[in-house]
Order: sequence, then structure tokens, then C-alpha cells
Amino acid sequence: MSDRINLIDTIAKNDMFSTFARMLRTSKANEMLSGEGTFTVFVPTNDAFGKVPDAQMNAWLSETDQVRLKSLLSYHIVPGKLFAANLGGAGSAKSLSGQEITFTDVGGIKVNKSGMQGRNIEATNGIVHALDTVLTAPAIAATAAAAAGTPAVTPAVSAPAEAEVVSTLS
Repeated sequence: MSDRINLIDTIAKNDMFSTFARMLRTSKANEMLSGEGTFTVFVPTNDAFGKVPDAQMNAWLSETDQVRLKSLLSYHIVPGKLFAANLGGAGSAKSLSGQEITFTDVGGIKVNKSGMQGRNIEATNGIVHALDTVLTAPAIAATAAAAAGTPAVTPAVSAPAEAEVVSTLS
């Protein structure tokens, strides 16, 4: 008998993922993880969401149908089961939002330059990795920044399809 539970419950059960879990639930984005197949979810910790400017968080949360929030959350989900040991060699993977997420393994595994704080948290239908920063695809970042009245973060690599990490500079 396995002690593992599904991805939605695995994320909800972990206190450091409570913000992501609440966003999945309120936006109904958790339905993406209820379908057939396995998934890898790159879950930003509560501290990662703490780095996002309040105006940007409010823009995601206050939208009536939460299309931008669902898009943001779907960018953190990749079809299939990707263990941390395989990420560095994978190079990139297409998220459920259709945008690429990149992986590097120089000085530790990075997901779009975001550090991993937890790895290989297994669930019955996939795997969870904890991130120290909220990932946003370029189109999501530009829309959210415009709504929040803040400049979008420019990716370090200038390839047009390259995904970027939203962070605040202190």
C-alpha cells in the first residue's frame, strides 16, 4: 500500500505551498491536475510569492474569471514526471500554458534561473519541486506588470521565447 496521495492533495498538505494551493483552488486551475496522465509541478513556496509586488498579486487575484492566474499556474505544470536528476540534461520542457520552461545545472539545478528548495516530492499522479521564485512566461509578465503599473522583468537571455523569472530587486 502506498502512502502517496495525488498532486492536488500533496500540494495542499504542505504548509510551504499554501499560497499556490489556494490559488489552484480559487481559480479552479486544480482541474488541470485532475485529468489523465502524470505531471510535474514546479511550486513556488509562500516565500516566493512574498517576493511578488502586492499590486501584481492583486491583479492576478482580483480578475473576475482569473484567466491570467490560471495561465500563470499552468506555466508551472509540465506533462510527465520529471525527476530533479534528469532536469539539467532535459534543457527545456513545454508547460501546460504552451510556453517553454528551461532547466540548467550549473551551481545547482535551476528552473528559469529559479532555485529549487525541495525536490522529488512524489504523488500518485506526478511529482512536485519547490521553487524559490514565481515563474512567469514573457507574455504573462508583461500583462501582469502593466496591470500592476510596474516594469516587466527583462530575461537575462534575450531569446524571444525564453521564459523569465519574476523577481523584485531590493
